Amino acid sequence: MRNIIISSLVLLLCLTGCSSRQPQYRIGVSQCLDDAWRQKMNAEMERELLLHPEMSISRRIAYGSNELQCAQIDSFIKERVHLLIVSPNEAEDVKPAVTRAYRAGIPVIVADRRVSGDEWTAFIGGDNYRVGQLMADWLLSIQAAERQAIHVLEVAGLPGSTPATLRHQGMMETLARNGGVQPHIESVMGEWYRENAYDVVSAYLRTHKDVDAIVAQNDLMAIGASEAVRDSKNYRAGSVPIMGVDGIILGVQAVADGVIECTATYSSRGDMVIETAYRILSGLPFVRDTVLQTTMIDVVAAKAMLIKNEEMQHELETMRLFQMRSDQRWKNLHISRIVLIAVLAVLLLLLCQVIWYLYHKQRTIQQEIRKEILPQLEGMQEAIQLSHRDVAFAERMKQIVDEHLTDPNLNVEYLGSALSLSRTQVFRRVKAVTGKGPLDYIRERRLLRAEELLRTTDMTIQQVALELCFSSPGYFSKCYKDYFGHLPSAR
Repeated sequence: MRNIIISSLVLLLCLTGCSSRQPQYRIGVSQCLDDAWRQKMNAEMERELLLHPEMSISRRIAYGSNELQCAQIDSFIKERVHLLIVSPNEAEDVKPAVTRAYRAGIPVIVADRRVSGDEWTAFIGGDNYRVGQLMADWLLSIQAAERQAIHVLEVAGLPGSTPATLRHQGMMETLARNGGVQPHIESVMGEWYRENAYDVVSAYLRTHKDVDAIVAQNDLMAIGASEAVRDSKNYRAGSVPIMGVDGIILGVQAVADGVIECTATYSSRGDMVIETAYRILSGLPFVRDTVLQTTMIDVVAAKAMLIKNEEMQHELETMRLFQMRSDQRWKNLHISRIVLIAVLAVLLLLLCQVIWYLYHKQRTIQQEIRKEILPQLEGMQEAIQLSHRDVAFAERMKQIVDEHLTDPNLNVEYLGSALSLSRTQVFRRVKAVTGKGPLDYIRERRLLRAEELLRTTDMTIQQVALELCFSSPGYFSKCYKDYFGHLPSAR
């Protein structure tokens, strides 16, 4: 009888152990900082992990220390994690630790900041040089409007970091290739933080009264620079156009609110990082070197992105609710197993019924998760990814409209032809992305251009109205007042 009881307990323990939802793969994540951009990346990874319960992550933060990050990577090597994700602080200083992990047989995904050489498994990150080119293009557009060389203040990130170096290099080389009069550029070090940017920009503005534009290498420093301009005695709030980088929600909100003029997207794509990790661990094909695209976000695109972000937040809350329900069911199942094991020691005669009950309940819950919860999570993931296509559509539409603001034939049909869409599709897509009809959107872009011409040129109201295809100066003035809240005035 004693042997029967022991055998029965061992059998039940094996059944409960084999059917538990323990992850198969442990992934180490080494983040160099805990800033808003990496918090966004972490959230994207956590969301993607909902679709991969076979994986779990252990995250460590180096808080800007190369030495601490190398030590954390070495710790992951000793723990023999199945895969390592590294976002380097300073790529060359962290490279030796990355190499040690790779040579130890641990697949390494390098995210955001590229490590030189080829002793890593995959790279996923933005094009920092392209970001610098966009910064240069924006400065040249301001200089063209001013019709003279401009004085530019660059707020740079951490010295020696790959993004800071490449963004500055891309900007300076693009400006040099442009020829002609070059903007006068001076740099201060904000080291990626809003407070640091506020301090160094405030100190600079106290001794320089001729700054025409500010380019900051991330959104947090751009907001800090805007606050410094606001508090400066030598400048009016909003008098100096400011560009940021990253396209985090804080930055997009700042563009929508007029705190900064624009920002450039620098995607974190934590979801893609986790999907690549899954493919590597599962032995599936994967892309070794992925460079993410970057685009400019102005006030129109920012408002569209904020609308999409609200929808995404609602969907994420729904996903978390599903996850909580799933976790609670697994917890309840675990408790039930413990209770049943204890009961089995006393009621051995019920062994067969208890085993069947556990097996049946487990299968029922697994089928519910597989048939109901996971398909909905996958559907939500696809809906979230659609937002990237909406941003690209908004950028393409803005480019077409801005290039033809002086064309009287710019209308819905023209947009449809340029975008390869029918008239009905144009109305539906433009309304979904901007919240307004295509004609209202065209009128808004013309009014924004009109405000710029009146502010930066000697054109009269009548000339501006004619230039931008308004039927009459009176109609132009009415539209201008409806949009800006006051009548137009020439410079």
